[in-house]
Amino acid sequence: MGEAPVRSPWVPRLIVAVGVLAALIMGWLGLWQAQVFANQGKSAAAAITGEPVRPLDASVTGDNVGGLWGHTVSVTGHYVPDQQVLVVGANGTGRVVTAFQLADGRVVAIARGVGSGREVPPSGDVTQTGVFLPTEAASDWTVPSGTYGSVRLQALAQVWPQPVVSGYVTLDASEAKAQGLSAAAVVLPTLDGQFRNAGYALQWWAFAVFALVMSVLIARNYRRRGMQLSDGD
Repeated sequence: MGEAPVRSPWVPRLIVAVGVLAALIMGWLGLWQAQVFANQGKSAAAAITGEPVRPLDASVTGDNVGGLWGHTVSVTGHYVPDQQVLVVGANGTGRVVTAFQLADGRVVAIARGVGSGREVPPSGDVTQTGVFLPTEAASDWTVPSGTYGSVRLQALAQVWPQPVVSGYVTLDASEAKAQGLSAAAVVLPTLDGQFRNAGYALQWWAFAVFALVMSVLIARNYRRRGMQLSDGD
C-alpha cells in the first residue's frame, strides 16, 4: 500500500496570504473607483453650472423640467412677498425661500439666500439667476413652528395658490448679496454615471471580502484533509 501524500503546513498559510493580497488589491481598486466617483461629481458640477445660462420659460413643464436640474437658469417675473418661508437646516441655518411669479401665472420657489426670513425681496419685475434644483426630501429633524425643514415643493404647493414649477432656484452669491443675504449652499443632483462608479467601488469591495473568505475556507479545508490523511495512516 502506497504512502499518503505529504501535505505541507505552509500551503494553508500561502493560500491565505494570496487571498489577503487579492483582497488588498481589490480594496485598493474599490478606493480608486470611489475617488473617480468623487472626482466625477466635482467635474460634472463644474461643467453643468459653468454652461451658458438657460431661460426658465413657459416651455419648461413638469414633463421636461428634469433636463435643467443642476444648470444655471434665469427667470423673469416678480416676487410675491407674502409667500415667503424659512427653511431651517439640521445645523439651524435658515434659507429664505420666496415665491417668484412668472408671466404664465406659475410660481417658482427661489432660495434667495441665508437669513432670518424677514428679508424683503425686490419689488417689481426683475430677472434672477441661479442653479435649478429638484425638490428636496422631507427632513428628519425638528424645526420651529411656521418653518420648513427642506425645500419640499409638494408642501409649498399645498399653501401657495398658484401652480408651482417642479424645481426651485438657488440664487448665486452675487444676487444673494445684493438682497442682503448670504449665499445658500447648492447640492447638485447625482448623475447616472456617478452612481455607476459608486456601484463599481462597492463591487470591488464585495470581491475583496469574497476572496478573503474563500482563501480562509480553502486553507481550512486543505488542513482538515491533511489531518484526515494523517489519521488514516
